[in-house]
This record gives sequence, structure tokens and C-alpha cells, in this order.
Amino acid sequence: MNYQASFAPAGAVWQTLYLPLADFRASFHGREVTNAPALDPARIRQVGLMIASRQVGPFALDVRRISLA
Repeated sequence: MNYQASFAPAGAVWQTLYLPLADFRASFHGREVTNAPALDPARIRQVGLMIASRQVGPFALDVRRISLA
């Protein structure tokens, strides 16, 4: 099971995105797990980014920093 939140980058413009932990939803094999506990920040072991919309063609995403605040 993992926890995920969506965002849409704004092209070539640098942005600061804040994704509140409360917005993350539990997922297993791409399907939401409705009875899962809320995301516990003490249990975060890995962070990843993925394209979930099956976009065709080239894609780039520059990331300056990921932090847990």
C-alpha cells in the first residue's frame, strides 16, 4: 500500500507546491483503499513521483527540493 496525492505542474514556470499530508490517500495497485489509516509521517520511508495519466510523448519535471515540513 502507498499514499499518493495529485498535482499538475504549470509547464516551464518554477512553482512551490505544498501537498498537505491530510490530502494523501491510501492506494493499492492504483485503487483507493477507503478504510486505510491516515498517512503517518513517522512511517514515511520513500518518496516517488510518477505520471499517472498515461501521457504520450516526452516529459520533464525539474525538482529542486522535496521536504517534509
